[in-house]
Amino acid sequence: MKKNTYRFAVALALAFSGIFLWCDMGVSLTPLTKLFILFFGGVVGLQCVPAAVLFVSMVKGAFTVNQNNPLTGNGVKS
Repeated sequence: MKKNTYRFAVALALAFSGIFLWCDMGVSLTPLTKLFILFFGGVVGLQCVPAAVLFVSMVKGAFTVNQNNPLTGNGVKS
């Protein structure tokens, strides 16, 4: 399942990049400028993934009702 999702995401990214590189949007963008936009868009997009995972884990931790504290062995109610 994960392999299929990964392949779909890569194929989708390649398709959108190819369409973006081939289309003429009325703005005089050179192919190098388009590659620059795609590269930095990819960098920003890849940096959002760990941030989203961290945010989801923080929200899960905030709404966890009973936690076992390994240091004291007592249950902590939040």
